[in-house]
Amino acid sequence: MNERPDLSAWPIAPLELSRAPLGVNNDSFFVSAREGDFVLRVYRNTADHERVRYEHEILGRLAAQELPFAVPSPVRSRDGDAVAVLETAQGPRLATLFARIPGEPAAITRATARLAGGALARLDSALTRLELPLAAPATLADVHPLVPDPLGAIEDLGLDRAARDTARAAFERVLVEHEPLAALPRQLVHGDFAFPNLLVQRGTVTGLLDFEFAGPDVRAADLACAMYVTAVRGGERARWELLGGLAAAYRRVLPLDPAELAALPSLLLRRAAIGAVHWIGRWRQGIVDLETARERPRRLVPFAAWLDAAAPHLALVAMGDVKPRP
Repeated sequence: MNERPDLSAWPIAPLELSRAPLGVNNDSFFVSAREGDFVLRVYRNTADHERVRYEHEILGRLAAQELPFAVPSPVRSRDGDAVAVLETAQGPRLATLFARIPGEPAAITRATARLAGGALARLDSALTRLELPLAAPATLADVHPLVPDPLGAIEDLGLDRAARDTARAAFERVLVEHEPLAALPRQLVHGDFAFPNLLVQRGTVTGLLDFEFAGPDVRAADLACAMYVTAVRGGERARWELLGGLAAAYRRVLPLDPAELAALPSLLLRRAAIGAVHWIGRWRQGIVDLETARERPRRLVPFAAWLDAAAPHLALVAMGDVKPRP
């Protein structure tokens, strides 16, 4: 979305507007107005009003949980609705204006890994208290409506043999392990942890963002997602120290049971596969090009090899039974 978005739907007087530098799923803009600072999200992933309203329902209930940091707060439009429809060059798009939370997106460091683990655990503790229906965890075939056959979709990408075979093997394993993993404790989860979704100011977490994928899943899925992101983006030299700090901080707030901790390697692979399916779906939507869609399956090659070797140690680090490797 390259054009300037229309903000007339909301009761604010804009002074400045700029595109947010981060965020790959939607278009986001920083808005300065006489009434304060805001963030406009223009949805690219969905045109489903109910999906967006469900996100807002979770955010509204979390606001009453007295968390030590903020979560996004939708601003009502002039019509009294938290969801507006904007006319864009790409057609009508759903949009929400949020009050801007102070703080800067977290980098992946030892200090922020510990902050992230504690904040995510506090969020998950609050989410377990929300009285909303808990559906069964989604399968790979449920990740994106345009990818009902994930195994078949791999063949459409034209990947090299190593990436294709690794992605197929990962998808097959995730499909086979779905039922055992689905038997783990369930609750609402954030569903999309990334370090830029964590806002930090003077060494304190001020906010946790991007609840677009929040919903029912197994409880350990959030920690698994955070560990996956840390493993693939944190750099090889610091990887184990980052993972150890993240898991220890999470565990101090929300201890998981032994079955959940033992399942973490499988949940990390599941998270990697979910990401690959999601980006294939975005390609089929026409949001990203083919080369971008190929990136996640290709990433599975080194990640799956590392996970196979690291799985026993990973579970032990999460349990706190051993120190991270140097």
